[in-house]
Amino acid sequence: MQKEMIEMIEKSTETAMESARKIGELNQRTFEKLFQQQADLAAFYMDAGARGLELMTKAKGYQDLIAGQTSLLRECGERNMAALRESMAFANESGTEYGAMIQEGVRMAQEQAARATSMIKVAA
Repeated sequence: MQKEMIEMIEKSTETAMESARKIGELNQRTFEKLFQQQADLAAFYMDAGARGLELMTKAKGYQDLIAGQTSLLRECGERNMAALRESMAFANESGTEYGAMIQEGVRMAQEQAARATSMIKVAA
């Protein structure tokens, strides 16, 4: 009985460590992806700002400036929407992965609880 309990505790510990490793890897991938998206967006805004300043110095008149700014703002809006769509898709993927991990953890916990209960009943 004691040997079985020790084996069950060892298995539970191994399972917990593996789950923690998987969550850590998913957290790392999620952070890296979101950080890269933010870096790309920041680079785009820096470029857009530089193009806006260049537009102000090279515009031939008020109408030309307004048309250039409108085009630049349209591009910024499109880029924002693309980034939003990409982020939402990635959030859904990550959420699905986290959900699968949680379901697996619950299933394993139920199995181990049932096994422990049966060991206790046998001992009693």
